[in-house]
Amino acid sequence: MQDRRTFLGLAAASLLPIDLNAQAQTPAPSGATELTRHALSGPLEGFEIVLVQLNSPPGSRSTGPGHRHPGPVLGYVTEGQMLFGINNQPEQVVQTGRTFFEPTGTVHTMGGSAKADAPARAVVFMVVPKGSPLTSPA
Repeated sequence: MQDRRTFLGLAAASLLPIDLNAQAQTPAPSGATELTRHALSGPLEGFEIVLVQLNSPPGSRSTGPGHRHPGPVLGYVTEGQMLFGINNQPEQVVQTGRTFFEPTGTVHTMGGSAKADAPARAVVFMVVPKGSPLTSPA
């Protein structure tokens, strides 16, 4: 009888919904973390692809003179709502599953989490000159 109850309990548990985003809810360090950097070849020799994770704590909001990146930036929001603004234009709120783009040479003037009670995270793909820093003052 005990084996039957154990089996039924496991079977019932297997029908419960699983939160596939549970890992995304774990705390992460704030700021940017470089995940990988790979040299390119052929016509793009001298450049690298860099993948960065951005972690913005709840209510974080970066404004000010901003910074530049040495190449184009393509971001994909993986959690929360990310604030985004370039060249002192009005801020945008980028939802989970949406992207943002910074052309080479633009000034990134707004960033952070759009919600006071939730973090925002994004994965950012950059193409930069080999060995260059990822940001410089505006």
